[in-house]
Amino acid sequence: MNNLFLAKTNPRETIIEHTNLLLKGLDTIRNIYPDIKFLDWDILEIACIYHDAGKVNTKFQNKLYKKLGETKLKDDLEYENEIPHGYLSPAFLPKKQLKEKYEDDILRVLYQSIYYHHNREKLDNFDPIKLVVKTDLIKYWQDFQYDKIDKSEKLYPSYKKYLGERIDSGDKVYRNYIITKGLLNKLDYAASGHIDVEVENKDLFDKTYNYLHEGGFEPNELQQYMIDNQDENNIIIASTGIGKTEASLFWIGNNKGFFTLPLRVSINAIYDRVKDNIGFKDVALLHSDTYSEYLKRNIDLETDFYDKTKQLSMPLTICTLDQLIDFIFKYEGYEIKLATLAYSKLIIDEIQMYSPDMIAYLIMALKYITDMGGKFSIVTATMPQIIIDFMKKEEIKFNPPVTYCKKVDNKIQLRHRVTCLDETINIKNILKNYKNKKVLIIVNTVKKAQEIYDNINSELEDSKVNINLFHSRFIKKHRAEKENDILNFGDKDCKDTGIWITTQVVEASLDIDFDVLYTELSDVSGLFQRMGRTYRSRILDIKDSNVFVYLGGDKPTSGVGSGEHSIIDIEIFKLSKSAIKNFKDKELDEEEKMNIIESVYTKENLQKANYYKKIDETIKWVKDIKEYELEKNEARLRNIFNESIIPQSVYEDNKEFVEEALINIKTIKKEIECKKHNISSLKAKIQLEKDKIKNLIVDIPTYEFQKALNADRIVNRVKIDKFNEIAVVAYDYSFERGLTRPKNIDDFDENLQIL
Repeated sequence: MNNLFLAKTNPRETIIEHTNLLLKGLDTIRNIYPDIKFLDWDILEIACIYHDAGKVNTKFQNKLYKKLGETKLKDDLEYENEIPHGYLSPAFLPKKQLKEKYEDDILRVLYQSIYYHHNREKLDNFDPIKLVVKTDLIKYWQDFQYDKIDKSEKLYPSYKKYLGERIDSGDKVYRNYIITKGLLNKLDYAASGHIDVEVENKDLFDKTYNYLHEGGFEPNELQQYMIDNQDENNIIIASTGIGKTEASLFWIGNNKGFFTLPLRVSINAIYDRVKDNIGFKDVALLHSDTYSEYLKRNIDLETDFYDKTKQLSMPLTICTLDQLIDFIFKYEGYEIKLATLAYSKLIIDEIQMYSPDMIAYLIMALKYITDMGGKFSIVTATMPQIIIDFMKKEEIKFNPPVTYCKKVDNKIQLRHRVTCLDETINIKNILKNYKNKKVLIIVNTVKKAQEIYDNINSELEDSKVNINLFHSRFIKKHRAEKENDILNFGDKDCKDTGIWITTQVVEASLDIDFDVLYTELSDVSGLFQRMGRTYRSRILDIKDSNVFVYLGGDKPTSGVGSGEHSIIDIEIFKLSKSAIKNFKDKELDEEEKMNIIESVYTKENLQKANYYKKIDETIKWVKDIKEYELEKNEARLRNIFNESIIPQSVYEDNKEFVEEALINIKTIKKEIECKKHNISSLKAKIQLEKDKIKNLIVDIPTYEFQKALNADRIVNRVKIDKFNEIAVVAYDYSFERGLTRPKNIDDFDENLQIL
């Protein structure tokens, strides 16, 4: 029986060895974060010790022996179905002793944490469990020698009493259950992957302070506020260039922290800044392209760094919001994220960039996180009052919002002089006033951006003028190039001149500085974000306006409407237009911008707007979600889903390249099947081959993809693996303009039909 009682085969590991790894991880968490709310450390330790005891059953052991090619055990229940080991493990608990020490509600937490520690279908009939305990587990009871398992009592075939009603949010021990079950899962996954369950944050505060000090600075008023309010939930509204990133890091201090931003390019930039400039190395990057970004940065993926990132083990993680807060859907296993956030500090940057449904998800996530003991700080350039009102309605506790404006000589910095024009964007005026400046044109839709790009090219007599277009409908490879180009062009030390036409992809967090902005009105919040890309850190030193806002004339600007796919709510647009329509060479400082946003985004103004209704309805919908009703793959945070496609011309130009990458992927997978070592490096090679193909994709909304499908514009499919298939779509595409949908998608083109 030397081989008995295995937990896993790769690597070969006994139940005792695996359990000891959990207990080692438990000590790590207890040493780093000793004051986790709602956690009874003894109960968690018992859960760790007994969680896999149910693997001491014939069917489970025989599965592993079969994999190892070893002799199987005699199965006295050969014709019975296998019972998941988690359902059997509670039989080993010393029930009599536990009942003497703990109330029934706490025992429900313990029993259910173990019983449900893997996501399995619930058994309606308890009789098969009793049968296995009495007939099968009993055979191995004495042979399973683990000094931490109490053998003074018998195996208990019945523990249904503690499983009757699954613990949910209406239960008084709900929070105890979330933290116990969530941390049991976290410890189990870390032990199975042989990774650190937590890495201690030793010096983020000192690294941040030293970074400032070496640059000749001390913490400013905002940063000092965050230091003084490290134990509070905060809402900070602060102007561009005031040091929000450093303030956020000071607030996190030497605790576990998550720093969320809306755009991947911003996340990558902050990650690099924290790691390379501030010098804090224990920082992780988490979004849908994490693995690829790590490969680009030559991070050693032979180590467990990527696994620690995925398991939320690192002390500081820079990430997208959707990587964290999908727990609000309460799918099986959601407890691990909520439990982790319960002893963490969460930064939300640029909140105004999120759609109303994402705002609703965030509000509910903050409600759950703070109820569990976690902390948050919203740090943003603009903060619609209506969001604060919804947070108060949900009884989320936070300090009164505070505002900080950058000052020069004790005066609020003035960066913008604004003129509003009630017309559509006037290309001739823009070109007339170009005068070798850095000109930024921002519009609300890709279609409008392409239209203006075409018009400027046709109007412009001087072919030497540098004109560029940037929006979300470029393939990944080209988008990365254009992001890099606009960052270089918009650098304050770059002396180049030219015109960039963009959409809201440049609204937040991109560190670029242009001389003049011409923009369609979206809403005042988005407008003031756009203005932050002009005279970003400069004091206004010209007499003319450096911001021109086009209000659309008799019609709204592009993307404004009341439809499902509108980018800007029509009511918010009207209120915004009314607030600024009379601006002519108007000096507008940061404080006045904040006041305008506060006056527009009130509950009274917006109660009839779709924006308000969407937040309100989504919050109600989230509240009605019952635990474990949704599958994890159904729990998607985005209302507007995207599909990845490859434009046909891009595919044709790279066909051999794509086919070669697919062959390489298959070849490397065969190598993995034959090898037991260097698996990580082979997986990295597969990812590099996949990235070659993914560099050719562009994301479009699902409703747009459906139109292409209905019009027979899907001309091919690239199958990367059994889970990933990319459609090739017959839409026009170029490096200059990006993806273009045909004017009439319903037009029939016999040359595009699939026979």
